[in-house]
Amino acid sequence: MTDIPVHQQRLECKARTWLRKGYISPERVEELREFVGKKRGAAAVEKLVEEMRRQWVRRREWLPVGGDGA
Repeated sequence: MTDIPVHQQRLECKARTWLRKGYISPERVEELREFVGKKRGAAAVEKLVEEMRRQWVRRREWLPVGGDGA
């Protein structure tokens, strides 16, 4: 069992999913902000984008080898 709270695990999974779908450029992130913002609100969007940035730094832990274009 992990010590990470369930809501944090869920946020990490969502962030990784959007990154895998290619939301990595400023333009795509802006599209995501608009899309998620309509459903969840500005605060949720900011949390998601922050977590996406954290997950991007850690991507070698969860992306398959070669999955990030390196």
